[in-house]
Amino acid sequence: MTAEGLIASVFDVGFLPIGVVVTKVDGIVVAANPVATGAGWSVGGQVWAHSRQLEAAWPSLAAIGGEADLEVASPRGDRMVRFVAERRQHEGQWYLVACVMDLTDRSDITEPITQRSANQIRIASNERLESLGLVAGGVAHEFNNQLVSVVSEASMLREDDSLGHEPREAIGRIEAAARRMTLLTKQLLAFAGRGRFVTALLDPDLLLADTRHRLTRMVPPTVTLTLEANAPDIAIEADRSLLRQVILDLVENSVDAVRGAGTIRVTSMIRDHAWELSISDDGIGMDAATLNRMFDPFFTTKADHRGLGLSAVLGIVRRLGGDLTATSEPERGTTLRVRLPIVPGVQAPRRRSTSEQPPMEKLTGLKILVADDEPSVRQTIQRFLIRRGAVPVVACDGGEAEQLLRAQHFDVVLLDVMMPKKTGYQLVPVVRETQPGTAVILMSGYSEQPDSAEQPDGFIEKPFNVSALEGTIQAVMRGDSQRIGADEE
Repeated sequence: MTAEGLIASVFDVGFLPIGVVVTKVDGIVVAANPVATGAGWSVGGQVWAHSRQLEAAWPSLAAIGGEADLEVASPRGDRMVRFVAERRQHEGQWYLVACVMDLTDRSDITEPITQRSANQIRIASNERLESLGLVAGGVAHEFNNQLVSVVSEASMLREDDSLGHEPREAIGRIEAAARRMTLLTKQLLAFAGRGRFVTALLDPDLLLADTRHRLTRMVPPTVTLTLEANAPDIAIEADRSLLRQVILDLVENSVDAVRGAGTIRVTSMIRDHAWELSISDDGIGMDAATLNRMFDPFFTTKADHRGLGLSAVLGIVRRLGGDLTATSEPERGTTLRVRLPIVPGVQAPRRRSTSEQPPMEKLTGLKILVADDEPSVRQTIQRFLIRRGAVPVVACDGGEAEQLLRAQHFDVVLLDVMMPKKTGYQLVPVVRETQPGTAVILMSGYSEQPDSAEQPDGFIEKPFNVSALEGTIQAVMRGDSQRIGADEE
């Protein structure tokens, strides 16, 4: 009798309370008892076809002495199971024998188990993502408030001409660390589907050209970087800051892959009536198991990475209505492709170059209301405005800000989004009512815009340095709507 026949004869005992699955080393199921087939495993199928977690564990499980004890979803996706497997030999052939135990709560069944379990799994997953989003939002708000002082105070220190070489190097390290912390917060928000998107019509080739300088700075001189802009005269709708971050993160991933020597090619093109950004490298590449998990949150093959970069990129691209795909082979490199829909029949407005910008207005004499519930933020902005010759008036919450707006006139109003008593968005109509024509700037490290909110004249993302703040104030005074963050420097 063959091994499969022997195994099948054992499985004829129908009263076994748990599932039993037997596979070859390559993962092909050769036998399954009725409980296992009821959960979705079938003879001839691949045991891990519907479970990335099981697929990722398979190479070590299939090795000599391999074993596993995992909690995974069943192939039908209707229940969670405990999958306990061990490598065994029979008649000179290696097999993997797995016991499958249902972990789904079966109490108080009021609907069919498959429907109830699938709903429970879906609801639990959504609740986890919602909880993560709420936590991410709260962390980002507090985290970025503190970073405002770090980034802005450091940039003000840099203006001191009397500083020596060593203090300037120390300030540079502080600013670099703050930028990394800012990126981590943005990645967490993007993965959780939180944060504020401000979309506009963009020319993707011009965006790539604007990003060229930062790309060349992040690529070592031993790596060849080529940029090809082959999508002229089209428009896409996207958040400029976040799409730039997508490009930077994907190129950084390729820099890690080439390990100091190789080629990275970034191409903007039109393919199948959509805009495609292709980033290819000839680096170490990935096997199938790693490729299938590369966008999973907190999954990384690098000891010094957090595993949030690519999952955040995927979150951004999906929120922009696009998709992100990857192909890779070990030792032959990787190609990642971002696809976003083209807005038909329009061209993106051309951004003015630096030489075309009107002269910067000075802040001297401007009376500016600063409303923020974080004392360190108020103090930092107040000190900067005084240094620039402006006249700052501060408010510690939305209620105090409203009182000041109804009692005094201001040239510019700078409002934190999340404040007690009244939010920044709730105060925008108050500004329009009490002093028409006064410019309003909202600032936040995390905010979701209410559907009915009246738009401000400018928005600045926390944390920001003093150059970004000054530029935003000057822009709204000229009548240019702006959204500026630390990455727009």
